[in-house]
Amino acid sequence: MQPLYLSSTLRRIEQDYSNTTPSLMQRAGSAAAKWLEANFPPQPVVIVAGPGNNGGDAFICAQQLATRGWPVNVHALPSERPSAEHLAARCVWESTGGVIESTPPMQALGLLIDGLFGIGQLRSELGIASLWIDAINTHSGPVIALDIPSGLDCDTGAVMQAAVHATHTLSFLGGKPGLYTAQARDHAGSVHLFDLGLMLSRRYPADALLVAKPPTSLPARKHDVHKGSHGTVGIIGGSRGMTGAALLAGRAALHCGAGKVYLGLVHDALAVDPCQPELMLQPVSALPFEHIDVLAIGPGLGVEDWSRTHLTRVLGMDVPLVIDADGLNLIASDKELKHCLAARKAPTVLTPHPAEAGRLLGCGTASIQSDRLGAAAELVEQYRCSVLLKGSGTICAAPGVPPSINASGNGALASAGQGDVLTGAIAALMAQGLPGLSAAQTAAYAHGAAADAWRRQYAKGTGLTASETLVMMREQLNSNG
Repeated sequence: MQPLYLSSTLRRIEQDYSNTTPSLMQRAGSAAAKWLEANFPPQPVVIVAGPGNNGGDAFICAQQLATRGWPVNVHALPSERPSAEHLAARCVWESTGGVIESTPPMQALGLLIDGLFGIGQLRSELGIASLWIDAINTHSGPVIALDIPSGLDCDTGAVMQAAVHATHTLSFLGGKPGLYTAQARDHAGSVHLFDLGLMLSRRYPADALLVAKPPTSLPARKHDVHKGSHGTVGIIGGSRGMTGAALLAGRAALHCGAGKVYLGLVHDALAVDPCQPELMLQPVSALPFEHIDVLAIGPGLGVEDWSRTHLTRVLGMDVPLVIDADGLNLIASDKELKHCLAARKAPTVLTPHPAEAGRLLGCGTASIQSDRLGAAAELVEQYRCSVLLKGSGTICAAPGVPPSINASGNGALASAGQGDVLTGAIAALMAQGLPGLSAAQTAAYAHGAAADAWRRQYAKGTGLTASETLVMMREQLNSNG
């Protein structure tokens, strides 16, 4: 997993290396110029420089490209308080005959380099800079952001007021959480990391981790095994009109390797799943709880009194538990259920989407999305269990360890039933021996990787169903990744 650092840590790193030679600014500007040379033929370049150190990086990049014969045009955002490092880099550019324009770039040709703001721009109001960002976003060619697209919060991935839409982001020093979650992936494009020659992971603990590869590989199955060797999953849900949610969770559990799967249906309208007859369907009261290794509750559960009764019962059981959908909604509205959840000793995984997370924390969806890492941490703190917060850059968190952001997946997953599939997959992986956090991370990655495979075949990402996803997840879990 790739370490990620919050802006507070990155500023401390910058301070610790403030006297290094060559300077961090020189290294960043040089790294950007070299990357551009390696990936594009010489062509006109418009460089937009802000008043801080990010603008200094841009000036150094401009000077190095111009020295190598590239036609470079620099636009600098006017400011009364440019940083000292910015002024030094600007002087070097001007001393070599470089010209600076003080207006936004309009109808630029070739490449455009965004060096307006780096990690230091944390104000929600951008002022006149928003007009510059708008101008950058009218550029028809490649847009390369230095460190982070201007206007994007490097800690949260939230757009402050307006943000650059980059085709590439060149991230310096260390990875930033805000490049991988919330609105980030619609703004950052392809992210390329340059550590500038520093071995940060040896000296600075990561604030978060990026899951960019399969986090856990299930072992190949031995010959001398049977269905009981790979765990028994029980899934409780499927109230009237929502039987499909429980069926999807159960099918996903089977496809992700559970040896046996029982479905305890709140509304027992079905005796068998004709598409997946391996599933054992029965009323909740008839579930053989003593033989179940992992329980999942919530898909299609409903919020009626009997649903609460079932949830109260399983919260009191000493069995690993995955809680989703209406299971979460019931807990959010009931102090007694909250207490029962926080008091559990057995492993528990919560899988809220942002609206459900907001209900659990007593706030709105927008508040969750404005700081997804912080929201996941607060859920862990309040409920003392592992959490998978769904969304772009799904976050997995647990007590005592850095949270992780999942790098796989795309908007093809925005369809009904995908959360039910994820619930069944987590339960299946836990039944096969993975700890709750590892099961959540692995399921999230395989879920996203299935959508990525779909999008390689269908470029627009339209039409992926949950039923197709669970089959593709099986392929991902069986790959060598």
